[in-house]
This record gives sequence, C-alpha cells and structure tokens, in this order.
Amino acid sequence: MKLRVKFLASLYELTGMLKTEVEVPDGLTVRGLIDVLTEKYARLREELLDEGGNLKPMYNILVNGRAIEWLGGLDTLLKDGDEVVFIPPAAGG
Repeated sequence: MKLRVKFLASLYELTGMLKTEVEVPDGLTVRGLIDVLTEKYARLREELLDEGGNLKPMYNILVNGRAIEWLGGLDTLLKDGDEVVFIPPAAGG
C-alpha cells in the first residue's frame, strides 16, 4: 500500500524531506511505519520515541488529520492512501 508522509519543522531538517510517498506492506501500524522510515532516516526513531518505545511528549503524529492519541496511538492501523504527518514540539511566543 502507498502512504503519504510529511515531516514538519525540525523533522524536515532531520530527514531533508517535507513530504514523500512510501510503499509499505498492508496491515502496517504507525509504529511499523516509524520502523520502515528509520531504515532511510536513521535518527528518526531516537527523535520520536523514548527508551520504552513510546512517543516522546510534545511530539504529535496525525493520520488523515486526526491525532493518533485519539485513534490507536502508535498501534493505529494504516490503510492505503493515508496521510501521516509527523509534528515536532514547537516553541515561540
């Protein structure tokens, strides 16, 4: 299946990509997508996940515009055509 993936702000700097399409196996979860993306962007996992494998505080991941915390968390099942957006913490004022 094909997914659209976007990296915002500092994650764009880390990956060098604002958006991309990736071909992944059916039945993949958000956690599985992070595993797939880490093969290409080695530091992505350590940037997003803590030592226990949980999403670090202040990071957000959206699937089709909905925060994964309101879906299935990192175990949110993805389907063909989904858009996944990785959003790092932001500061400012």
